[in-house]
Amino acid sequence: MTTPTRILLIDDDAVDRAAVRRALAKSGLAHTLAEASGGEEGLHLAAAETFDCVLLDYRLPGIDTFALLRTLLAAEGQARAVLMLTGEADPDLATRLMRAGALDYLDKAEVTPSGLARAIRYAEARQAFQAELAAARREAEAKSLELDTLNRQKSLLFSIIAHDLRNPFQALLGLSEVLGKAVAARDPTSIERRAKGIHEAATQAYALLESLFSWASLQMDTMAVTLTDVDLAAVAAEVVHGAAEAAADKGLKLEASCGGIVVLAQRDMLTTVLRNLVGNAVKFTLPGGTISVSGHRDGDEVEISVIDTGVGMPPGKVDDLFRLDRRTTTNGTAGERGSGLGLLLCRDLVERQGGVLTVTSAIDRGTTFRFRLPTPLLPGQVHADCVAAS
Repeated sequence: MTTPTRILLIDDDAVDRAAVRRALAKSGLAHTLAEASGGEEGLHLAAAETFDCVLLDYRLPGIDTFALLRTLLAAEGQARAVLMLTGEADPDLATRLMRAGALDYLDKAEVTPSGLARAIRYAEARQAFQAELAAARREAEAKSLELDTLNRQKSLLFSIIAHDLRNPFQALLGLSEVLGKAVAARDPTSIERRAKGIHEAATQAYALLESLFSWASLQMDTMAVTLTDVDLAAVAAEVVHGAAEAAADKGLKLEASCGGIVVLAQRDMLTTVLRNLVGNAVKFTLPGGTISVSGHRDGDEVEISVIDTGVGMPPGKVDDLFRLDRRTTTNGTAGERGSGLGLLLCRDLVERQGGVLTVTSAIDRGTTFRFRLPTPLLPGQVHADCVAAS
């Protein structure tokens, strides 16, 4: 069974509307017809119903036809074919209307049943082709964006390998050479200092490699993340314990307040996020400062925060923190170096668990990173977002 073509006729002249109505009735075209005697009424009908084709009179009183045409074509989710009806034989006007998006231009004096039906069918075919072309263009643009992202990720990896990873290894080579000379000279003070420098360079290289491999693996992993019940206090305690030595070396206070809170998360991912955020806070907090990891319930979610009293950041730097194309590195308060990759990794890991990582900061007033994770469901319980989506 042929699906009728849904047609909207917008024309202020009742005689002309009757002529179009008769031509359509004799055309053999399966159709439904709605009529509007003015632009405002036509827009109201077009907003309320879906039409395959609009027959639009060029001269409507009290309205800009070109503006009306743009509105009809711009309706979201609509793929209308608009044909212009006019009593004026003006080629220049026809060209302007076609450039504005109309698919055909018909002289009212020449509207016949067969001609009108043919124009409508051709317009529908052209509209369908344009819709397919637009869909193909959007798909190509999406693929292009995806390839561009992959290229930027590749460039980032090469940049880290060529620059960030080279620095600690150059330090290792230089320090080991000096260490050999110190050993030959039997200089215990120099030996101790060089050995400590080698340890620091090796630690930096290892941390960079760990972040690099984790981030690269995450980009290549397309498997779904399985969320389970995770004791937030246990994870926070593990992270705080791991950062305790580095914090003590800088005279920082580390604290966690997440007791009794369980979240729906992937434990290793959550641990990696908190470890990176706490390590970042240690890096940018001056001696005597405080770093806290906290969690508090808010409905069926838990807000997790890592707060420091460190040096903070200006608004422009905050805006660029999670931008792959603006990756920057800043030395810590004790000269610690980084790759700028840790926060990108944290963002991706949080998003994989259904959250969004945000940051607020002010110079000399510290920085706070926040993200939300759901609480475990009780038997028969449904999260609010699930109810809304059902």
